Amino acid sequence: MSDRSVREPGAAAAAASARAPTGSGPEPPLRPIVLVAHGSPDPRSPEAVRAIARAAGADVGFLEFNEPHPVEVLRGIADTGVSAAVALPLLLTDAYHSRTDLPEVAKRAEESRPGLAVAVARPVGDLSLANVLVRDLPYGIDGVVVCAAGTRVDEGRAHVAAVAAEAGRLLGVPAGPGFASGPGPRAGETVKSLKDQGAQRIAAVCYFIAPGLLCDAALESAREAGIAHEGEPLGAAPELIALIERRAAEA
Repeated sequence: MSDRSVREPGAAAAAASARAPTGSGPEPPLRPIVLVAHGSPDPRSPEAVRAIARAAGADVGFLEFNEPHPVEVLRGIADTGVSAAVALPLLLTDAYHSRTDLPEVAKRAEESRPGLAVAVARPVGDLSLANVLVRDLPYGIDGVVVCAAGTRVDEGRAHVAAVAAEAGRLLGVPAGPGFASGPGPRAGETVKSLKDQGAQRIAAVCYFIAPGLLCDAALESAREAGIAHEGEPLGAAPELIALIERRAAEA
């Protein structure tokens, strides 16, 4: 079944209109939000992304693998009479997709619908999400590996390392990042390093928006190195929904 049947373009525009003031005050209507996700051949991933979009009152488009494309979603919003929208990368690091693909999405939508202004928001990665990662960990965890997709962008890897440091700080245990691809240590390598530091009950937590092949690969690497617990991707965590709203307001 096509993703089009799950959420029609313009759903966020309708929600924005419903939330807009009905009086004559100066407050303008809220801009519709289009979450821009990478997309995945793993059906669990777009399903989770759609759930996040519903929780955020947003529309969603996928750059690859799934439908609809974000340009198509933005065109559909413009065709309802909306003149301003936000394209918000549902990504955790400021890497290629947020730096290159998002501006191109906004440009194509604006060129095809004159009068539409598309603001590009920042990715949703934030240290506050460390709270989600360590929530509900079992008693006795004495080390944490923060599993992430990986990127060739140095700032992106540094961000994941900072999230891992924050997770360790919250728990009072050693922690480090583990990447599924690209430069940097694999999750299993970080588990071994934590064991060398004396940790015995290590948790692998998932700094991923949704489940998918890269998340599975990172967890498998951690399992092979011997972990005591594995977490779930962020999904529609309240902290993530709050970040979506904040990033959209800032754009």
